[in-house]
Amino acid sequence: MTATAPAFTGRRRQRRVAEAHLGWWMIAPVLIVLAANSIFPLVYAVFVSFHNFQLLIPVPHRFVGFANYARIFRDALFWSSLEVTLWFIAGVVFLQFPAGFGLALLLHRLRRRQDLLVTLFLVPTIIAPSVAAFQWAQLYNYQFGPLNYILGLFHLGRPTWTADPQLALPALVFVDFWEWTPFMTLLLFAGLRSLPQNIVDAARVDGSTACQVAWRIYLPLLRPVIGIALVLRILMSVKLFDIIYVLTAGGPGTVTENLAYFTYIEGFRYFNLGYACALAILQLIAVSLLAKLLIRMTRRPGVAHVIPAGGAA
Repeated sequence: MTATAPAFTGRRRQRRVAEAHLGWWMIAPVLIVLAANSIFPLVYAVFVSFHNFQLLIPVPHRFVGFANYARIFRDALFWSSLEVTLWFIAGVVFLQFPAGFGLALLLHRLRRRQDLLVTLFLVPTIIAPSVAAFQWAQLYNYQFGPLNYILGLFHLGRPTWTADPQLALPALVFVDFWEWTPFMTLLLFAGLRSLPQNIVDAARVDGSTACQVAWRIYLPLLRPVIGIALVLRILMSVKLFDIIYVLTAGGPGTVTENLAYFTYIEGFRYFNLGYACALAILQLIAVSLLAKLLIRMTRRPGVAHVIPAGGAA
């Protein structure tokens, strides 16, 4: 009995090792495709960012170290494009999230037609951003756009929405708000439906109002969902390109040129690939740190932190 126990244990260990090796062999094709599509381009972009890589100049690509990264912080266009990007991020945090949370609460309170409304909310989100931008280009048209027609009926003037330096950026922020607020709404609505109903019922028995339930129950318990929603939307705002390319092309001047469009200009108009890769790598690092910070800040608290000992009211 004692002689066979080590042999049996050894066979089990060998079987586990064989199963582990089989598992690695099974996922090897996926890992190879992932490395070819993601890891290699990232490593090559880092390599290019340390070189003077200009396609329009037929000279050897020499190593310049951190010169491209140092140039970024001396470039006035970088700071202006960063400011535009921050305006889009502010639109996510201060416009899309409050509006999405309010609409999610309204959907959650409805007892009928929820499926129909959810389907309608999906319509702006499933439209390709370039198609949505073409639609809004017609709405913003100076001569034939319906917005200017309605304003003309009330003698309020006919603004040049995407050609006015004062209106171009707010017009783009509003297009982004129209397209992606439903996405925020649906994420938060799904989070609301997953919350335990007994906590909400207990708060209402204690006399909590709807606002108190939303502030003290829903928001704390939704913190993980809010974190994911904000991270996704901030990532999408940082890499926003389609509506800018279609509606303003970064203009007038550089008023609506965000970091993604600035990187595109440097890489595919001026063919300064070393500088463009440095911009892209810097954005990747900044967004990764921001996403990690947001996820850490929005960890779900315990129930004891949600409902104090004296009740939710």
